[in-house]
Amino acid sequence: MGICILTLSIFLTGCMSGEKEIKDEPKIMQKQTDSTAKGDIGQEKAVSGVSIGIENALQLEHPDQKGKQVLQLQLKATNKTAEERFVDVFEMSVWNQENKKLRIYPGDNLGTKLAPGKSVKGNGYYVIEGKGPFKVRYENTETKEKQEWIINKVTDMTEDTSKK
Repeated sequence: MGICILTLSIFLTGCMSGEKEIKDEPKIMQKQTDSTAKGDIGQEKAVSGVSIGIENALQLEHPDQKGKQVLQLQLKATNKTAEERFVDVFEMSVWNQENKKLRIYPGDNLGTKLAPGKSVKGNGYYVIEGKGPFKVRYENTETKEKQEWIINKVTDMTEDTSKK
């Protein structure tokens, strides 16, 4: 009787683990394909109790320099702590695929104190040099805690619609 139970449990364990590998493999491959196209857009990450997400990345025409573009990162931040927190685009850095740091464009950049449990949406603007994918890092200057995102897809808003 004991040998039958042991044999049955070994057989079932082998069948279940083999079946699991077959079922999980396509799902993992699909997830990688979906997330690779957009990168980390839409993914929220916590920095010192503040959840920060990049909701969209747009390429805009530079208002002062013809032929130059500006990267607009549309951000959302939520304070998940019981204390007031500061959220500031100047704590965020962006690099191109050649690892060159982009300069902050002096637009209406997000910078605010955030009350406990409150959320805010705002933008970060950077002068585009080189090509993506872009690496974005937010580092809290007080705690030195940081998170990174990879932006693979930037929506081009500079195309002249009159040509179409």
